[in-house]
Amino acid sequence: MKKLVFFFVSFFILTSCLRAQVSTDITFCGGAPVCAGENELVANITVLQQSGARPRFSPDGQRIVFDRQNPDGYYDVYLTDLQGQFLTAVTEGNTGIGQKNNGNAIFDPSGQYLIFISEVDEHYSDFLKWTGDPGMGLFSNLWATDPDGGSFWQLTDIPIKQALGDGIPAMAAVNPLFAPDGVTLLWTERYAEGGNHNWGLWRIKAADFVVTADGPQLENERVLFTPQTGTYVTAMGFLSPTELVLSGNLDGQHEYGMDEYVYDLQTGMLQNLTDTPALWEEDASVTPGGQVIFMSNAYSPYVYDFSTPDWAGQRMERDYIIMDRNGSDQQRLTYFNDPAAPEYLGRPVIVAASDVSPDGKYLVGTLGVDFGDGRRNMVLKIILIEFASP
Repeated sequence: MKKLVFFFVSFFILTSCLRAQVSTDITFCGGAPVCAGENELVANITVLQQSGARPRFSPDGQRIVFDRQNPDGYYDVYLTDLQGQFLTAVTEGNTGIGQKNNGNAIFDPSGQYLIFISEVDEHYSDFLKWTGDPGMGLFSNLWATDPDGGSFWQLTDIPIKQALGDGIPAMAAVNPLFAPDGVTLLWTERYAEGGNHNWGLWRIKAADFVVTADGPQLENERVLFTPQTGTYVTAMGFLSPTELVLSGNLDGQHEYGMDEYVYDLQTGMLQNLTDTPALWEEDASVTPGGQVIFMSNAYSPYVYDFSTPDWAGQRMERDYIIMDRNGSDQQRLTYFNDPAAPEYLGRPVIVAASDVSPDGKYLVGTLGVDFGDGRRNMVLKIILIEFASP
């Protein structure tokens, strides 16, 4: 029981700090609509949505799916274009899907469907709205819908904990990702209790995404990767059909010290690209040319206290780093926390989940700006970075 309490306390702290619904608009470069970055690779930075997280491009690169927290305290799925024009409220108020947390969405390779996670209506501690945050996926299943939200299809059916002593772990499904074959759907599953501060035991699942006469469904569901060392792993993207970028503590380091890895699906070989066990490096995306962009606190003056479950309440700054596919030539891509940089906002900033457009021209990312005085009050926004050259 004590471990489960630690897990929920830790994530309560996270979501109490990451509140997207604060009316605090930002601009870069002193109010300019676009702003060139400190790194010459960054031609322009602009705020695409003043509230939102976890953006992903459509296959044609013309639309972006994202989620945001609404005044009711729950997240929903939306579509926008590259100019930030609001297109569709996919799940908000939609009777075809549960009206708790919906988010962490991606397009399927055809562009005809969205895959997202949806919190079940009834579960242990379901009166706490933060338990189903789309960044964690607790008590959530994978669902599919058309981009208009006209029809919905449930894809997974994980066991759902209903009571503290029922013997069922607090399971999660999160971070869906399609393989280059366009058929294999991957996602991350929390399948057991464990880890530091009961972070949990996590693994990568996979299944075949099949569209039948009755709509999309998953077949041949299987476990693709379970850490042999460490407790946490999540799939980020593919460098090739057989090379999968992972984030996790796969060398046995603390969960707060995640690294970026490449996992060879054919040989089972695992390569640590960053090897910085004191730094948090996650939320990677892969460019068409095979570079990896990820978040890191490498340039932050603050260090994590590994002894406390209050990881999200700790002072932190993060920026994006770009590196070659083998971990070489690492360079700082954004300078949101550098007072001398044009993109500096004057407040602590973190970056998180991102995606590179299919043509390699843009990076759409999650930006968190800390508007708190004392206790952190992180406001999540969506930014669009235009590269000087793809």
